[in-house]
Amino acid sequence: MADFINTIERALIDQLRTDFSDFTVFGQYPETEDVKYPCIIVEQFANGLEQAMMGQKLTFGGAEKKGELYGMAFNVHVMVDKDSAINATPDGSGSTEVYKQRRLLNYAMLNIANTLMDLTFPATKVQVTERHFAGFREVDYVPDLEIWGATTTLSISFQNYRAV
Repeated sequence: MADFINTIERALIDQLRTDFSDFTVFGQYPETEDVKYPCIIVEQFANGLEQAMMGQKLTFGGAEKKGELYGMAFNVHVMVDKDSAINATPDGSGSTEVYKQRRLLNYAMLNIANTLMDLTFPATKVQVTERHFAGFREVDYVPDLEIWGATTTLSISFQNYRAV
């Protein structure tokens, strides 16, 4: 039996950790005392069968299987606090600038979007058929906590084959 849900979730988290080494990436909401800013929180909030795309019986890999499209969806939250700062190269010229607060949030939103849309699964057998990036929303500042944040949604559909 395949484990594509965990494979996709792990690939997403690992790629965010690779691309955003200055951020703490959580695979679920952390305990309050464990939060470290700036951070990215990946929250799977849905998964399920989308459609039986190839009928109920087909021969695949020498065995009879059911073919279907399965989907899953994630909220990806990014948060920075007043003390968060990273060195970024804004124009690719090699000179760096310190990004903090709202400027850091803007930088993170654009680059997280790039990572989500460029994500591939070369080391797995997952065949992603579609992905939908909903754009960042709820871009906000919470003055009492001095935290800037934003949320986006990513849905991924993939081919799933299972025994008849």
